[in-house]
Amino acid sequence: MGRRCRCGIWAVLGVLVSITGPPSARAGQPVELAVTGRDGRPLDGVVLYLPDVRTPTTRSPAVIDQRDEAFLPVVSVVTAGSEVQFTNSDRTSHHVYSFSRPNAFALPLYKGDARLSARFQHPGVVVLGCNIHDSMLGYVVVVDSTRYGTTGSDGHLKLADVPAGRHVVRAWAPGLDREHHPEVGSVEVSESAPAIASFSLDLAGSAGAGKAGGSLVGRDY
Repeated sequence: MGRRCRCGIWAVLGVLVSITGPPSARAGQPVELAVTGRDGRPLDGVVLYLPDVRTPTTRSPAVIDQRDEAFLPVVSVVTAGSEVQFTNSDRTSHHVYSFSRPNAFALPLYKGDARLSARFQHPGVVVLGCNIHDSMLGYVVVVDSTRYGTTGSDGHLKLADVPAGRHVVRAWAPGLDREHHPEVGSVEVSESAPAIASFSLDLAGSAGAGKAGGSLVGRDY
């Protein structure tokens, strides 16, 4: 009698395990990154990313609008393989293109409510132009990472669900080398608390982060 009872208990435990499944993976922690220039002022529109983090995350598709004959935002960042949508809020037509290999592309001339898209498979900086308006200049930074973003006007960027451990932080902004993104430092993330890290980036002589306008020249391709 007692033996049958013990078997019954193990059967019940087995059912509970099958219902609940294995323990879920430990959630990551929020991370706040801050960037200042050599003068100590916050830098807006700087791309920051953690190249060693590629765990899945939920993001809305990237959208670049064209308004007042300018790309908005000027700098966008996406994971390699992502699709970027291009909208046109101007009354005039635009013809978006890039000669940046291996992510070169061209969209047909369009205006109105059309929403065209391009997919960028390879890491690198894609320089955007318009065949109709030479003054339009924008950038799509394609990274092999799933934790990335651009700093706001306060020079800060918040990343969600970053796994515990030490993570290298790389940066890019207009005017810097498009092929070699500098390592500005690292951030240590614990399993139980948010992390904060500050960095300094020298943009002297560059076009300046987040700056709109300008025409494409040979080095932009």
